[in-house]
Amino acid sequence: MQLHHLSMTAIGPYAGTEVIDFSTVGRTGLFLLEGPTGAGKSTIIDAITFALYGKVAQASADVERIHSHHADPRAVPVVVLVFETQSGIYRVQRTPRFERPKSRGAGTTVQQPTVKLWRLQTPDDLEGGELLSANIGDCDDEITRAVGLTRDQFVQTVILPQGEFATFLRARSEDKGKLLEKVFGTAFFRRVQEQVVEAGRAAQARRQSAVDEIRLAVHALAVSAGLETERREALETLSRTSPELLEAELAQVVDELTTRERHARKASREAIETHKQMADMVSDARLRMQRRERLLVLQQREHDLGRQAVRFAELRAEVERAKQAQPVAGAVRTLALSEGHLRAAETRLRKAREAVDPSLRDRGPAALREAAAQAREVVGSLTGAIALEAALAGRVAELARLRERLDGIRRSVGTVTTELQALPETIATHDEALTEARRVAALLDGRAAEGERARDRLEAAVAHEAAAARVPAAEGTATEALSVVATAETGLAALRRARIDGIAGELGLSLAEGDPCPVCGSVEHPSPAHPTLDAVTPEQIEAEERRVVALRERAARATETLGALRSEVRELAARCDGLDVSAARSQAEAAARDLAESVRARSDVEAGATRVAELRARVDTLGAEASRLGADLARCEQAVADLDTRIAEETGVVEHARDGHPSVAARRDGLVAAAARIDALVDALGQRDVAAAAVAEDTAARDADLAQFGFADVEEWMAAQRGAEWISARTREISEFERACTQVRAGLSGPELADVQLDALFDDIDQLEALAGAAKKELEVATNEHGSLRDQVTRTKRRVAEIREALAANATVIAQTADAVRVGQLVAGNGDNQLNLDLAKYVLIRRFTEVLSAANTELGRFSGGRYTLEHTDAKKGNAKSGLGVRVHDMHTNQVREVGTLSGGETFYVSLSLALALAEVVRAESGGVDLGTLFVDEGFGTLDPDVLDDVLHTLEGLREGGRTVGIVSHVSELKSRVADRIEVVVKPDRTSTLRITA
Repeated sequence: MQLHHLSMTAIGPYAGTEVIDFSTVGRTGLFLLEGPTGAGKSTIIDAITFALYGKVAQASADVERIHSHHADPRAVPVVVLVFETQSGIYRVQRTPRFERPKSRGAGTTVQQPTVKLWRLQTPDDLEGGELLSANIGDCDDEITRAVGLTRDQFVQTVILPQGEFATFLRARSEDKGKLLEKVFGTAFFRRVQEQVVEAGRAAQARRQSAVDEIRLAVHALAVSAGLETERREALETLSRTSPELLEAELAQVVDELTTRERHARKASREAIETHKQMADMVSDARLRMQRRERLLVLQQREHDLGRQAVRFAELRAEVERAKQAQPVAGAVRTLALSEGHLRAAETRLRKAREAVDPSLRDRGPAALREAAAQAREVVGSLTGAIALEAALAGRVAELARLRERLDGIRRSVGTVTTELQALPETIATHDEALTEARRVAALLDGRAAEGERARDRLEAAVAHEAAAARVPAAEGTATEALSVVATAETGLAALRRARIDGIAGELGLSLAEGDPCPVCGSVEHPSPAHPTLDAVTPEQIEAEERRVVALRERAARATETLGALRSEVRELAARCDGLDVSAARSQAEAAARDLAESVRARSDVEAGATRVAELRARVDTLGAEASRLGADLARCEQAVADLDTRIAEETGVVEHARDGHPSVAARRDGLVAAAARIDALVDALGQRDVAAAAVAEDTAARDADLAQFGFADVEEWMAAQRGAEWISARTREISEFERACTQVRAGLSGPELADVQLDALFDDIDQLEALAGAAKKELEVATNEHGSLRDQVTRTKRRVAEIREALAANATVIAQTADAVRVGQLVAGNGDNQLNLDLAKYVLIRRFTEVLSAANTELGRFSGGRYTLEHTDAKKGNAKSGLGVRVHDMHTNQVREVGTLSGGETFYVSLSLALALAEVVRAESGGVDLGTLFVDEGFGTLDPDVLDDVLHTLEGLREGGRTVGIVSHVSELKSRVADRIEVVVKPDRTSTLRITA
């Protein structure tokens, strides 16, 4: 790849646009990139890397830092690079992500990164070409394909990182590994190694899990079989050491348990038979005892029933008499009800007589009905008066509401009249205020301009005061610098004079007998001059001249700073019109107050105009309201007079109808109630007569029923009469007594108790039950033991099957994981790995051996064949084989550590490694043609001869059209390298480029 053209705008310390034409500056194949530390040399390399890959050279750096903070915030940072590869000529234009001021308003907005890629016909075409893409992904893919290098490979090969290799030479083995892994990108092999080792660990974990399954299965077997601790531990040990012998031990355990289970089963059957026999004996004895007790109970029951027979005969006769009395109960109850009705009718009659007028209490039904009719006639005549009385209260309330409304209308008329009289004066006042506000608002633009001018004068006055305060210090600095320059120039003149005086001594030393004197030409030198001890050397003169030049530059900068500061003071004094800060601030505050007054006046104009229009509209509204209220007032006064007359007339009619009562309605209600009480008295007389007739009829019916059922009078019937519940209860009691007698006779005469002898002897039931209980306990113990052994045998057989499955699974896991375990150990540097190297380190060693082989070619040229680099894998203690490097000195035929190399030797050994690395990476990338290379700092440590060899080697890199850029600030290189790109730092700390080609 060949670089042709680079353009940078607002990039890093370069605030403006900088252009590098590599076709010109690199025409000889070798150029120097120089400048102070931090001036921006690395920024050029970052710009090239950013244009190609969208990232800077350092992988850890943020790409957004490439945007210059010295440039105008509105300037767009952009890099344009023209480059050529085997695929053709391209121009790429790329901008980073950056923030710029918003077009409208305050604040900033984020601009996203952009890229454009063109294909060109010639490298000089900086405007045209075929646009290939403006998509970031597509452009990145096309550039990577065209260059043939990734960003990491590009940085490793185009920018030779020799400084890292100087550190690498002295680094420990693990540090070398980290650096080589970064350079070669062998992290892939480490990831593969980690995955393979992890797979090996997983396989080992599977094996351990399978072994744990066997151990757990053996432990479960031991627990199920109830083995002792010693035998359980022996089985677990056997499962780990000799699984093939475990089968016989397991069979023996199962046989022992099976034998114990068989004996327990026999004992359980014997216990069952014994318990059955004892239970039968207890059952027979208990049955005989129960029959004897049954006979005694029936005999006692028969005796008790015989003693109750007389009482139940009397009870049976009483029940029969009560049943005869039941038909008469209906007539007795009917008579009792009729007598109750008669008493109630007489009570109501007495109350009805007490409720009517005393003059009517003794009258008959006909006279009472005539009095009630007369009262109802009077009620009918009061209907009209009641209606008038009911409406009278509403009319009175209506009259009160009309009078209240009349008062309200009169108040409204007064309010409207008062407001109408005051409005003309109010409107005049607002008109005057509106005219004044319009006058002040008209001054707004002028006052705004005056406010801006006052603010500028205040800012200029503040800045003028600060700048004037810095003038004395700047004057002192400039005076001091000029004084130092004068002193230094005086000293330099003295040195030059001393140098001239001492030249004779130097010429005297160079004179030889027979040689002509360079001054007088004589071949005889009878009294040659000799140099004094304080003679001035040319080096002293040169050093003092450089110091004087530096002091002059410093004095010039101080003088320039003082002149610029004085110009700034004069300019600020003109801007503030000669005002001090206090006066300028007072003017600015007064202008601000006037401006605020005009702003408020503009707002008041709109509000005042609106208010005047509202007031004039209010006059019209109130005039119409006054007319309407006058009409309403006349109508309301007439309605009050009419309603007052009508209420007086209707009140006279109602008072006559009341006839001394509180109201007409009260008089009507009293008459209606009196008529109702008379009607109630008539009804009570009729009901009393009906109830007396019913009592006479029911008395005759009751006497007939008593005679029919054999009762002489009511007292005899009442003595025999019982309730239906009592009869039913006594009947059930008699039936139960008869049923009990029948059951006792049947039990005594039945076959079950026919052969029972009351005086026979019986077995000891308690003793038999104790024996049966002991047999039952023995049965439970035997049954439990047999069940437990049976379950134990079942569990043990199941555990044996599990152990066999675990053994088979373990064998399968061992077979399945054999390759993973072996490969994992090999990759990790263990097991059969005789080199004791893991995969990542082995790959690094092989790559490093290739680099050393290529480096020795360059190192032989730099060192004149004296040094070669050798890889060593010597161990330190128990550490694994490392990435050791030693130097073989052919002059002494000794191998020594790289730490014994001098500074210059370390540089060209490191440069050899860097060049070799570039060649190895280039070969790995498919033989990409690297047309442009950059070699980093380190040349200052070389002596002139070695520097010549290094430059000769770098010039050799130009073969085939390759261009080499040396990044250095060694002054001696300026005389050896004609083409230069110099980074110059400006007084404002920004940088610019000065190109010499």
